[in-house]
This record gives sequence, structure tokens and C-alpha cells, in this order.
Amino acid sequence: MKEIDFLKEVVSNANEISKKEFNVNTKGGENDLVTNLDLEIEKFIIEKIKKEYPNYDIVSEEFNNNNQISNNCFIIDPIDGTINFANNLPLWGIQIACVKDGKTVASIISLPHINEFYYADETGAYLNDKKIKVNEVPIKNTLYSIDGNNNLPCMQRMRKYSSNRRNFGGVCVSMAFVASGRIHGAVFRSDKPWDYEPGLFICKMAGASICNKNGFHAAAMNKEFLDILEMETAKKENISNIFVLHSLNGDTLEMWGKDIKTIFGEKEIDVYMPEFPIRKESSYEKFKETLEFYIKNGQLNSNSIVVAHSIGNAYFIRFCKELNFIPKAYIAVAPGAVYEYPTTRNDYIVEVKKQAYLKQEALDYAKNNLKNKYCLYSDEDDKNIEKFTRFIYDTKSKGIYLKYYNHFDGYHRIYKIPELNEIINNLL
Repeated sequence: MKEIDFLKEVVSNANEISKKEFNVNTKGGENDLVTNLDLEIEKFIIEKIKKEYPNYDIVSEEFNNNNQISNNCFIIDPIDGTINFANNLPLWGIQIACVKDGKTVASIISLPHINEFYYADETGAYLNDKKIKVNEVPIKNTLYSIDGNNNLPCMQRMRKYSSNRRNFGGVCVSMAFVASGRIHGAVFRSDKPWDYEPGLFICKMAGASICNKNGFHAAAMNKEFLDILEMETAKKENISNIFVLHSLNGDTLEMWGKDIKTIFGEKEIDVYMPEFPIRKESSYEKFKETLEFYIKNGQLNSNSIVVAHSIGNAYFIRFCKELNFIPKAYIAVAPGAVYEYPTTRNDYIVEVKKQAYLKQEALDYAKNNLKNKYCLYSDEDDKNIEKFTRFIYDTKSKGIYLKYYNHFDGYHRIYKIPELNEIINNLL
């Protein structure tokens, strides 16, 4: 069976699954959603692939998102635009691409609720079995979409060419609409291949000019408009990003982490807040697996500024030592949990903290290898001062004492840390 025929059959069956009743859950640290049908559709597609193409790799959003695109693989997004789907907005789709011998050879985007079935192979791009192509218009009349991270500044810069922009809430919709000539350009400013690869191939086979590089995956009606989109919306190379790692036993950074994301997102700095299991499930192994994913995708790198809170510090230092990883800067917020001290508590936090006590060789690694180190602490609890000063000495960090920190609420939440924002801004 040809790849495109196989994909058409599989996705047509997956469309039927999408009609079932669904329930919605949250995932990740970025207000993302997932439904039971995301999982069911992806499992169904994977089972079919493994039966028909057992030697092909799988790259998919829910179950295989640590995998990289290989010479022979399928790239799957079971529901692109899950937030639209969960809210009964019909702009979402099932999409999949097949890579063979290092090249994408077949791709499908199905938009079931508007009865549109896009596909492409070496013969061209099609919508409901009719061949399609891009539509060229004067630049001032272009209609385009920008999806991904920190898009508002890009949209503002594009106004001098055309202020006609749309956000559909799903990259599959944007790419499909470029291929069918409804809009004239689509940009995706993130690096998840299941979001962009199926659509880019369909656009290419519909005659679009495309660009596929880190932080900028785009299709446009012609090369002229693609160059404009790249100039105004592509991420600048070698710009630092920020990782905020929470305490793994609660939501103590909910407020100030989002403050960082808001402030620096407006400056087009990517801010990642990886979601880890909390409380008893807060294992170092899961923490390591999560950060390794960001390393493999190139997001966590030697140019990253890492901010960790409480137990997150112990796990991060251990992670750095085991992988010999050195970020651009490391900022520890209240890192007292790296030490074993007597406690009167008798709950899940005690069990989590036991996993966090660091051996001396890990602290020595931080002291001798990590650079641009800071330790932020306050007088919230005078008994913690000894831990913080010890951490500053053991890691050779610069201590930042937050003098006026009397605004913790009853749940130990800090609302903003302006001193932290100032440090990050100087490091950038």
C-alpha cells in the first residue's frame, strides 16, 4: 500500500473516533489541555502504523514526544487545536506526515467539523480530492497567521506590510488555509514537529515557498512574502531563553513564574515552565526525563538562564553533574531543601525532600563548574538563614537578600520578585 493511501485510510477511521464524547484534562506548565480522545486517536494511529510499517519510528505529541525525526518515521498530532476542540470550536484537525528515506513523502490534515480533508504526495496537494494551489495577492492585501511563542511583537512589526492577520488556534488550520489559497502566509514560532511538518509538506506541494528552521516554520504564497515573514517574525539566533523550575511539592512559583513569563515574553524571550509531577510523585528520574527532552530539542542549552525554586534546585544541580550540563546562568530561589535538617513536619513534603538532599560532590560540581550563580532568600523563616548562607558558600553563589519580603500569603506563595527580574534582565 502506498504511504498516502495508508494515511488516508487511517485518518478517515480516526475521524470517527473524534466524534465520541470526551473529557478534558490539563497538561504541561503552559495552560495546555488534553482530552481522552487525543490519547485514543494517537494510540489507534500508532497501532495501525506498527502493523503496516513495523520498522518505522514514531514521533507524536502524547506518547513519543521525546523522539526525533528520523530517516523513516511517522509524525502524528492526534488533535491539533485541542483547546478549540475542547470548546466545540470547529477549527482543529488530525494530522500526520510520513518521512521516508529522509524526505517527507505523504501528509494529511483532516478538519472533520468543516468536512475538509487535505492531503499531499508527490503528485501535488488536494482538498477533498480536488487539486489545490496557493493564491498570490499584492503584499498589502495579504492575510496571514502567526502561531507559537511571543507573537504579539511580530504582529506589530508586520503591520507596515499588512495588518490583516488571523489566529485560528491550530497550526494545521493555518497551513491548510495557505495551501488552499484562503490566506497567504502562516508562521509557527515553536519547534514541535507534529504541529508544523504535515502542513508544511501540503503547502509545499500546493506551490508555497516554505522555510523550516529552528523557531521559524513558515509557508507563504511566494518567496517575497516568505522573506518578509522571516525578517519580521523569525527568532533571532543565539538569544538566551529562561527556564523556571518549580519546587516539585506545590505551586509556590505560580505567581512569580508567570510574572517572569509576562515580562520577558513581551521582549520576545522564550520562557519555559516545565511541568513536573508534584508531591509524592516528584521523582528525580521524571525531572531528568523532562529536562532531557528540552535538551534534545535544543531549547535547554548553554545559553539558557535557569531559575529553580526549593527542591527544584537539588534536582537541577544533580542533573547538571550527571549530564555535565552548564547553563549560561543559574539562579537559586530559597534552595534550603538541598540539605537535611530536622523537621517537625510529617506529610508528603518530607518524603519528597528526602530525595533532594545533595551529596557533597554535587555541590562541588556546582561550585566549580556552574557560572553566573545567584541565591535569592528572605527572612520568611529565620531558621532557614543558615541553610541559605551555607548554600551560598558551598556553591560560591552571589547572595541576594530580599529585605522586604513580608508579603508571602498563607500558602507560601510569592507574588513577584522584582530583584529576580532585574538579575535576569542584566544577564540577557
